[in-house]
Amino acid sequence: MDLIVVGFQGTYRAAQVLTELRQGGVGLFNLDQAITVSWEDQRNFIVHQSINLSREEGSRWARLWGAFIKATLFQPFTERLTAAATKVASGENGNNNGELEPLTRNWWISDVGISDDFVRDVGALVQPGESAIITLAEEFDRGKALGVLRDSGGSLIHTSLSVEQVNKVKKELEASD
Repeated sequence: MDLIVVGFQGTYRAAQVLTELRQGGVGLFNLDQAITVSWEDQRNFIVHQSINLSREEGSRWARLWGAFIKATLFQPFTERLTAAATKVASGENGNNNGELEPLTRNWWISDVGISDDFVRDVGALVQPGESAIITLAEEFDRGKALGVLRDSGGSLIHTSLSVEQVNKVKKELEASD
C-alpha cells in the first residue's frame, strides 16, 4: 500500500482533477476515499471529503486524514473534520454521541512510522494558494500515475507502507464508531 499526495498550483485545482479522475473512471488509486486539501490564504485551510451515507466509515476516514493533515500540514483543528463527518454520516444534530476520539498529531509518525522526510516533503508541497489530493493506494502504478498527473499539472510524492504499517492503518479504519 502507498500513501500518496499530489500537489497542484491553485486553490481548487486538486478538487477539479479528482473530479475529472472520478468522472473518467481513471483507476490510479483509491478515488473513493481520496480527499482534497487547499489553502485559500494564510489562514483558511479547506478539506473536501466525500462521505457515503450508506456506510459508517466516513468518520473513521476523516479521523485518519485529520491526523495526517495535523502531522504534515500543521493544522491544529482537524478534530473538527472527524466531528463533521460523524454528524453527516449519523444524521446527529450537534450531539457528540458516538464520535471517535481524534488520533494524535504524531500517530502517523510515531505509531505508523512514516518518515520525517515524507512529512517534510508534504509540508513543502502544499503551501498557501495551492491544493493537493491525499489518498492510499492498494495497487499503485507510479509510471501511469506520473503520466496522468503531470498532464494535469500535479506533483506526486508517495511512500510505500510496510505490512506492519498497513495493518496499523487498517486497524484504525476497522475500529467501531
